[in-house]
Parts: sequence; C-alpha cells; structure tokens
Amino acid sequence: MKSPSYRASREVWTPSRPLTASSLATGGLQLSARSAFTLVEIMVASSIGLLVIAGAMTFLQFANISLSGTIAQTGMNQQAGNAIEFIQSRVRLATSVSNDASGNVLTMSFDDNPVVDSDGDGIPYNDKDHYEQFQFLGLNGDTNATATNRLIYILNTASPANQQVLIPSGVRNLPGYNIFTVTNKSTVIVRFGVVDTYTFDHYHSIDIQATAVPLNRPAQTSFISILP
Repeated sequence: MKSPSYRASREVWTPSRPLTASSLATGGLQLSARSAFTLVEIMVASSIGLLVIAGAMTFLQFANISLSGTIAQTGMNQQAGNAIEFIQSRVRLATSVSNDASGNVLTMSFDDNPVVDSDGDGIPYNDKDHYEQFQFLGLNGDTNATATNRLIYILNTASPANQQVLIPSGVRNLPGYNIFTVTNKSTVIVRFGVVDTYTFDHYHSIDIQATAVPLNRPAQTSFISILP
C-alpha cells in the first residue's frame, strides 16, 4: 500500500495594483506625514512644558525661602535662649550686680572661696574676689548696624582679652529700653532683640525679656516686682 503523499502549498500575495516607483514614493511620504507632529502641535506641547517647568521652579524658590527662614529663626531662638540662660545662671551666683550708665555693660562680682572672709566684714560668702561682665558691643538703636552688633561675656575683668562671644551679630536694643538694667541693687532686667540680616529669607527676629536675681543678696533687697 502506498503512503499518502502531501504537497506543501504556497500562497502568493498579489497586489491589487502593480507597485511602481511613484506609488512607493507616495506611500512613503504619506507614512512619514502620519508619524510626525505638526508645527502647531510642537508649539502647544512646548508651551505646556514651559508652564509646568516655570511652576515647578517657582514652587522650589518659595520652598527654599521658607526653609531658609525656618532654619534662621530656629538658630536665633536657640542662640538667644542659650545667652539669656547663661546670663541668669551667672547672675544667680554673683555677690553683687551693677550696670553702667549706657545699660550696655553688666558687671558681677564673685566670691572665689566662701569659707574665707577676704574683705573682713565678718561674712565669708559675700566677698568680691573677681569680676565678670556681659557687654553689648555695637550701636544702640541703629537697626542698620545690627550686623556688627554682638553680645560678649568676659570671664574676668582683670583679663579682658579672655572673652566669649555669646551672639556674634544681629543684637539690638528693644525700643525705649537698655539691654541691662539693675533695680534695687539686686534684680537684673535683660532686654534685647536679635535680627537676622539675611535679605533672601525676608529677615527674622526675636525679642528677649527676662529677669535674674542673685541668690546671695541682702535680705532688704528681697521683693516682688512685675515687669512692664
């Protein structure tokens, strides 16, 4: 018995019309025209892209200003807070406090050895063995010069070169007040402001007002007061 034989068939595609060079060229041009963008479409897309980029740039600029201002305000708050806490801590340990006529210098005396009566008054813990100062260096009331105004601490007035900068710039007077005021020879009132002079973040400031009282003070100076 003979096995069935198979013959592969092949289909041949016949164009409905003959392909010529002109038809191929025309079809190619039509295909290129369909796959490209018109000039109007490109201009519209470019305009939309530019608007999106401009919006993103504006957002980033304002975000940068806001972040810079937040950082500046936080730094000033911490700097001013540390300074006033340090002033209060030194005043509490002082045996006497006084300020100069300008209100820019606060002078404090300290007893180096509370068991030795160095001044011979019969009280060993109220001596004035050395003096320390807090000083405002700059121009009072001139807001244009705050960039050079600073607050320093002198560890011993006998060695004024040995000093520490508490606030390096931006210190100013509060309107109508001295920076240091001593009342009743024992109560120290401290009032000052700190200004950020960086114009990019549209300036920032903080105002500080606090009191400090020496723990080692005469009994007749103890009283209660209210700050204005």
